Amino acid sequence: MIRSLIIAIVLFTSINSFAQSRTSSPYSFFGLGQQTFKGTIENRSMGSMLTYVDSVHINLRNPAAYGNLRVTTYSLGAVHSKTWATTDTENDSYDATTIEYVSIGIPVGKKSAFGFGLVPFNSVGYEIGNVTETLYSRYTGEGSISRAYFGLGYKITPELSIGGEFRYNFGEETNSSSVAVGDVQFGTNENNETDFSGASFNFGLHYQKMISDQLELQASAVYSPESNINAKNERTFSNFILGANLTETTVNQRESELSEEDLKLPSELTLGVTIGKPLEWNIGVEYSTRGTSAITSRSFAPQGTVFKDADSFRAGGFYIPNYNSITSYWDRVVYRGGIRYEELGLELSGNGVNSSDINEFGISFGLGLPIGRGNGFSNANIGVEFGQRGTQDAGLIKERFVNFSIGLSLNDIWFIKRKYN
Repeated sequence: MIRSLIIAIVLFTSINSFAQSRTSSPYSFFGLGQQTFKGTIENRSMGSMLTYVDSVHINLRNPAAYGNLRVTTYSLGAVHSKTWATTDTENDSYDATTIEYVSIGIPVGKKSAFGFGLVPFNSVGYEIGNVTETLYSRYTGEGSISRAYFGLGYKITPELSIGGEFRYNFGEETNSSSVAVGDVQFGTNENNETDFSGASFNFGLHYQKMISDQLELQASAVYSPESNINAKNERTFSNFILGANLTETTVNQRESELSEEDLKLPSELTLGVTIGKPLEWNIGVEYSTRGTSAITSRSFAPQGTVFKDADSFRAGGFYIPNYNSITSYWDRVVYRGGIRYEELGLELSGNGVNSSDINEFGISFGLGLPIGRGNGFSNANIGVEFGQRGTQDAGLIKERFVNFSIGLSLNDIWFIKRKYN
């Protein structure tokens, strides 16, 4: 009852959080924004790997994992990010704190389970600009696209599971650009308010088998086909006078223009393999490729932006000193670590002459802390990731970041007939 109440409160309070921006990165200016979701806190602490599956944790990136779920699981997580941005001439820093996901997984029988919840997809949050004696420019944006999902997994054989997931993507973004030239009386502002909605799907396969008395092999394949998202945009143009403190005073606003278009969401394929000793250790590697070249930019995207297919590489694992220890709490703790390198599929011409690919690197660590009594499956998860995004080449921006994450995975048993009251 208490667990159900906690989840209900979090579901209610997280609605506003999911409507807010999850990033302050200037690179969220491009495309539909920055893809921020890296999986549960357990996944994020292992280099954001999705391949490893067990029977008591939800895997929000591989629906085939539901086939292994044996207890009802509530899962939620929050992330705080601190970012330092550097160019050839300036430095800045910014923070973002959000509820990252809320989800529930429920087993049905011995071979299947389903789950539903809310996770982020893309986020926009930036304020960039330039002020000289002859030019003033300012670009701002905020908002996000979230996903409500329903997933189902089934174990075909003791070794092989399949799964599918329906996703409904929705959200709002606001983008504004202001430009004033020194010898012109009025500056111009373009403001875009966009509502997004559309469905997408995700499919998964998962294989696990004991290959010796102590070693278990796990392998997975997850595929999200290319899909569309509808964008209804309201664009407003206006003129402004630039004040002494760089304040913009609107003097003329024209009638809004309404438009509607379908934008492409890229396909993604992830292949992974892990090996380990159950309840003691596991290590694995993954490869992903995204069809980012299919992205169709918003109508107000800047010139000099090229979207390319992108590859990602991840490696990670965990270690448990003694899962059944009754004398040492820290022997039952799960120690996690991982590393990732991701191409973002974005090529920018920063100085109008040279261009650079925008990539991201991260190294992560985490702990799974057992909580509660009884079955001992519930745990609190904490993690930290150090990383870098972008480059100072071609006059662009390099970001160094630290992500602090915390989550809960709470377990219960439903649909079991009691023998005694």
